Amino acid sequence: MKILLAIDESPASQIAVEDVGGRPWPENTAVEVLTVAETLESAYDAARELVDETVMVLRDSGLHVHGNVAGGDPKSVILERAEDTKPELIVVGSHRASVLLDLFLGNVAAHILRQAACSVAIIRPRADEDIVTRRVLLATDGSAHAEAAAHAIANRPWPARTEVRVLSVVEVVLPTMHALFEPPFVNSEEVQKLRAEALARAQKAVGEAVAILAPAGLAVSESVSVLLDGTKNVILQEARDWGADWLFVGSHGRRGAERFLMGSVSESIASQAPCSVEVVRVRAS
Repeated sequence: MKILLAIDESPASQIAVEDVGGRPWPENTAVEVLTVAETLESAYDAARELVDETVMVLRDSGLHVHGNVAGGDPKSVILERAEDTKPELIVVGSHRASVLLDLFLGNVAAHILRQAACSVAIIRPRADEDIVTRRVLLATDGSAHAEAAAHAIANRPWPARTEVRVLSVVEVVLPTMHALFEPPFVNSEEVQKLRAEALARAQKAVGEAVAILAPAGLAVSESVSVLLDGTKNVILQEARDWGADWLFVGSHGRRGAERFLMGSVSESIASQAPCSVEVVRVRAS
């Protein structure tokens, strides 16, 4: 597995380094530590020292690591490096947890998440470091992107006391004409049929994800939520209530202007989650 770990001198990056060094990864995982000096001549020495120290820390964890210092705008440089080296995962620390701040102030983590062609992990500190059990929440809608997120969990080694919860949200989508021009007839035969179909889809999505995870030997539980709020809010509330350490979601893979215009549930979740988030994106071949 190839990982690009993008760091700076911030506490958020230190948390990301500790996370990468503290978790098991597949055998022969290679990590590139990248930091960007916006004015290379004046900042290179400090950047080089930061990278060298981080490389030594991660090598002590048994990882294959090398470091790189580059000059320029961090958002552009990280994405360009990812295009050149084609990692499976970019790891960054989160400086903020506000989607509005991320959108208008150009947060690096949010920009990388929005534009990267591969999976992106946004690292946040654990709410309670004393708890031994690790809790991983997988949100699935049964799509191929959600299936990729399930495989991402199943294909990695996890600490012995790791619990995985698979969540699917039952969302009833009314026909367009009803949704726009008529009140929702909650007790109507049509709405009841749609509700039953949505519940069946959610249960099927959970079952398929559990089937992917089961061979990995993980402790897996199932959860189907009847929608009482927006899908994003239900997932975020589940992460808070359960005390998730990690939240995995699939991404449809759209980037740039198309993503901005259409919006992204996975991006909103990553910006607002109380825990670390990995948005799984399969790189186009």
